[in-house]
Amino acid sequence: MTESYPRRPSRPLGVALAILTSVFLFTLLPMMQVGLVVVVQQHFATLNFPDSGPQPIEVGGDFLGVSPVNMLIQGVLALAFLVIAVLAWRGRPARIRYIFVGAVIGLTLIKIGVMLVQVLSSPDFVQGYSSLDSLTSAFGRIQAGFELLVMTYVVWYLNRGPARAFYRGYFLPPHTPDNSPTSG
Repeated sequence: MTESYPRRPSRPLGVALAILTSVFLFTLLPMMQVGLVVVVQQHFATLNFPDSGPQPIEVGGDFLGVSPVNMLIQGVLALAFLVIAVLAWRGRPARIRYIFVGAVIGLTLIKIGVMLVQVLSSPDFVQGYSSLDSLTSAFGRIQAGFELLVMTYVVWYLNRGPARAFYRGYFLPPHTPDNSPTSG
């Protein structure tokens, strides 16, 4: 009995895991960081000290060490990755698999490059150095290791047969001696 309509492959669990973990790493975490910086800056920008005039914290000091341009770039990259991830979740267009893998590799390399620049640069003792700086450096290394693992998983799984069939939209015919190509 042959089917009149070929069955479209469903999304494999591994593809769903790859997309969800990538969205967590490359969209949710960066957007939470941007949101936290914006909330803290807004909180300190709206502090009112009665009867004492403007305080140094109110006149525009950068107490977090994060430039608004960096936050804007991080937010735009996170939202662009979310769009790519939504298209990868749908499975259309078929080349989104390559775009998604390329985006994961690119963002991982960018994040590791930024982390290496921060680690290799010497601390600025004029602005101060605290134990929190070493703690955030350790968490950055853990996050970089996790990102490398996720990148490896995404590249590996999205090149497996079930993922390729999902993005292609159909299964390949089974390879049997009867339908093998003839040589010569």
